[in-house]
Amino acid sequence: MINILIPLAGSNQFFNSSDYLYPKLLVEINQKTIIDYVINNLNSIKEEKQFIFIVSTEDIKKYHLHNILNLLTNHKCKIIELENSTKGALCSSLMAIDYINNEDSLLISNSDQLINSNLNEVIDHFKTYDGGVISFNSIHPRWSYVKLDNNGFIIQTAEKKPISKNAIAGFYYFKNGRDFCSSAMNVIRKDSNLNGLYYISSSLNEMVLDNKKLMVYELDINQYHTFYTPQKIKDYERLLQCQ
Repeated sequence: MINILIPLAGSNQFFNSSDYLYPKLLVEINQKTIIDYVINNLNSIKEEKQFIFIVSTEDIKKYHLHNILNLLTNHKCKIIELENSTKGALCSSLMAIDYINNEDSLLISNSDQLINSNLNEVIDHFKTYDGGVISFNSIHPRWSYVKLDNNGFIIQTAEKKPISKNAIAGFYYFKNGRDFCSSAMNVIRKDSNLNGLYYISSSLNEMVLDNKKLMVYELDINQYHTFYTPQKIKDYERLLQCQ
């Protein structure tokens, strides 16, 4: 089985509350919410799976988000409420430790992206290693990055710092969730943060130090659709209209 963890509790600086009445995951593209697109995309994974969502209590109270997520997953998901904000996606993900600190595979995915590729092939590609990430070509400092050795294995990651042209697409696979949990706790123990925030990518550095084998799956930039700004949402709307 694979656990699919999606942190939903973080804020986004590009979505002004005065312009958007609802959080980004409920913004509609062609009468369909972003979170609907995201879950449908990940549902293409054929392996038995369990969705786990990290959600703020405020969003549950204001938007009945727990009802929405249950409806989109046929009531087959775990919802973890956060009453207060955390110090980043890594800390938020660890709130699911009761469900992921085991030998089951773990996928941690951004809540605002679509991967236009066969995700079953991606998962199969990673299964012979201890973990991996989807990457695409970029040099923009908004992304996290991986550096590879001559054999294509990950030897370093960096957040918001282009140490290579291999940007991470917000798709992190771990052969077992236990590796992520122990690595994430090492990140916090070592205080490896950026501007006070702890990122998922840092856990990979700890796995590298533990001699784990981590691989990338390279995407063409046109196969990756992110909705991190309102402009990116408009771009995707135009793309759908042209299809």
